Amino acid sequence: MNKRALEVLEETKKLPAQTQAEIMRGLTTRRTQGGIPVTRHHYSADPSRDPERNPGWKENERKTYTSQAAWDREQEIRDDAGGGDLVFADTLVSHWDKIVITDKKWRPDPRWRLEGGFDYGKANPTALERCYFDHDGTGYFCGEYYQAGMEIWQHAPRLKRMQDVFRMEVCHADPSIFNQSGAEGTKNERARSINELYEDQDLGIFSSFSGDRSDISFAERLQMHWANLEEEGRQPTIKIVCREYSERPQPGLHNWDCPNLLWELMRIRRVKLTAQQLLSRNLSEAIVDKDNHALDVCKYIVMSHPEPTRKLYQERVQERVSKLLKEEGGDMTRAMLQLSKIQQEERENETWQQVFYGGNIRHALAEEQRRMETKYARGF
Repeated sequence: MNKRALEVLEETKKLPAQTQAEIMRGLTTRRTQGGIPVTRHHYSADPSRDPERNPGWKENERKTYTSQAAWDREQEIRDDAGGGDLVFADTLVSHWDKIVITDKKWRPDPRWRLEGGFDYGKANPTALERCYFDHDGTGYFCGEYYQAGMEIWQHAPRLKRMQDVFRMEVCHADPSIFNQSGAEGTKNERARSINELYEDQDLGIFSSFSGDRSDISFAERLQMHWANLEEEGRQPTIKIVCREYSERPQPGLHNWDCPNLLWELMRIRRVKLTAQQLLSRNLSEAIVDKDNHALDVCKYIVMSHPEPTRKLYQERVQERVSKLLKEEGGDMTRAMLQLSKIQQEERENETWQQVFYGGNIRHALAEEQRRMETKYARGF
């Protein structure tokens, strides 16, 4: 191998600058204009990752990346992959029948927990989304208000006509609506917040969202809810009800559908970096700040729930074995000696979650908190 590498390196002296020469599959070298050798090591150089020998590795590994651009930059070593790609559209199109509920007769169970999200706009749309959570923690976005160009006193009566709007246990809202900047008032009055103005309209239902507001974190979390959908029997843990999808916004009140949320999810893109930005700064996964009003509402609700889709048993075992392999310096025999123990631990963990908490980690955390509070109250 070393002899072959030295031979190819010598050959590059006779080739034009930046011309690649192959040492072996997945391993190439070239020389810069200044004669400096540069070696490129692609994942296909590893037989276990070579798509021709093991196509399953690339298929499984690609699922861990939130965008094609991120995969191209890191795994395909493409420096020109600078964003601009659609964030959710590929997943939605590929698994539309699983994620989107189109049955006109479908309704959420009235016993399910109901939460909402709200984003205020004036020139931009004011958006309110309802999300029902079943007993296993799966969220169903079902019900939407989406309207631009109106005053608070015009929005309020329309919002109050929304089905189940006063049954929501919480309605997460943009923290900015609680600042005292909604209206200046008269000469002797203080400025009042947007939330106070809605309270004047008998719509005091909003709570300030205090979680992670990062669009990047939200994109990763939502993709985790939609992970592994190609697996037979695997269902998403976030679903969207939409019977009349359109390629344009549908303003107004939709009591049992979320067409505008779906429209925004299909359109949202990552920021496209210029050639100069690609050279001068770290690449970004930032999302374009446009047509994202229902999307922000979705973010408040999704990021308020800590448990995305739980990884499959086989994936958890594989990850632990891979980590052990690295720790053991690639010694497969020593890693395999631990396989039975890892499998047993993951089976027990999965059974404990399903039997006691229905797969919902929030219930587990609440139970653990109650246990610890009781423990401290009794002085251990």
